[in-house]
Amino acid sequence: MPASASRIGFITQAVRNATAGPDGTVIAKYGDQARDTEEPLECFFDNVEDAEAVAAERLALLSPDRRRFVTEISGTGTGESLDFNMTAPTARIIDSEKSADLPAIVVELGIDYETDRSVLTTWG
Repeated sequence: MPASASRIGFITQAVRNATAGPDGTVIAKYGDQARDTEEPLECFFDNVEDAEAVAAERLALLSPDRRRFVTEISGTGTGESLDFNMTAPTARIIDSEKSADLPAIVVELGIDYETDRSVLTTWG
């Protein structure tokens, strides 16, 4: 990459700020647990737009309510068939008692061969 005047100016800046928010739902949900310092987080991006995109993605992850579900499934076939090689498996959680009908990611898998069951922990 040629060293243009704008590129030299960008590189020689000590700090570049990228922010997302504030979001009232995140503030209400996490309150004092939120990071309350003005110190920048060190990260390595080629441009501010990339850093702002990541900050917006992080805010989007924090905004909705998330819940954890542990589901026991009869048989080991379900657990054995999940493929974690390319992507994390997802599931749709439907639970009328907990008012849940939502997509979730499988974050933990247990297979119990003695009781012939799969145990999926999902987050969504």
